[in-house]
Amino acid sequence: MIPSLISFWVERYLAGYIRDGGSMIKLVTARDAGTVNGFLRQAERAAVEHGYLTAFLDASAIARVNVFTNIYQALVRELDLVALIHDYCCRVVRLLGYNPDEIPKETAFADWAGEARGRDLVILQREIRERLEEDLFRNRLVNRTFATVVLQLAADELRAKEKRLIGEEKDLLYAWMRAEAVSLRNLKKFHVFSKIDRYNARLMLRSLVELSRLAGKKGLFLAVGGLEVLLARKENRRPLYGRAAREEFYESVRQLIDEIDTLDHLMIVLGFQRELVDDMLAGFKSYEALWLRIQHEVAGRRPNLFRDFLDIDEVAASKDAGALHEGGATVAEV
Repeated sequence: MIPSLISFWVERYLAGYIRDGGSMIKLVTARDAGTVNGFLRQAERAAVEHGYLTAFLDASAIARVNVFTNIYQALVRELDLVALIHDYCCRVVRLLGYNPDEIPKETAFADWAGEARGRDLVILQREIRERLEEDLFRNRLVNRTFATVVLQLAADELRAKEKRLIGEEKDLLYAWMRAEAVSLRNLKKFHVFSKIDRYNARLMLRSLVELSRLAGKKGLFLAVGGLEVLLARKENRRPLYGRAAREEFYESVRQLIDEIDTLDHLMIVLGFQRELVDDMLAGFKSYEALWLRIQHEVAGRRPNLFRDFLDIDEVAASKDAGALHEGGATVAEV
């Protein structure tokens, strides 16, 4: 049934709703961690096939998964930011009326257009900067500081300014995008005066999604597995995550569910073993504000694939799995 569920998500979300500007957060569980992670990997591959920028994160490999900034950092480390900026630059070149495939490798667009097409460099550089500002600074989905960093990286690749960035300067800007520890003193000359932190990480995520679209992707698909690590214990049997840390994570998920409509072109899937649901003292049920949003009190004859919280084992065992996918789920089945 898992392939049918993937097909359902592709049909209802990836090929339509998310692509057209919607956003969605799904939670999936199963008794076995391998089942959950296998499903998440299949969903990620389907998203790649349909033109999405994707990432799969293992929560156990994230230092403190309860801090949203750490999730953002883990996500960005999975992405090729240099390639993303390059793909965005190709879009700019096309919008200016040129074919990026004609530009020789290692040659900046403005230099090539001046030599091969006889363009005036000063005028062309102004056109490039205007295009970048239109895409980034006048885009409500892009944080201004994020836009500042991306604009300078793109302007350098396109040679929209006379002075080029040196290697260390580009490394510093990319380090900022990865939410690494960077010196604001060194960033001031780029007009960057704030870092990515837990207070603005969601805004940066939204900006990253929009950059992926400007780079030609349909949006961003993010899968996070292994969240049962929230119940793990250290060698001395003390909890790896205390109550405050767990509730911080649950509250972040609740906020994300409540604010999902403020995001665009984004699908997030959180995966975990069933124990994270069944543990009344430390699992999802221990945080009522979240549990009230994801539970489904009315059980139908067949699992409803529209639900935001799905038990993969239950869906796979459904005798009507094929009919459910072919006929679609109805509101009455929620």
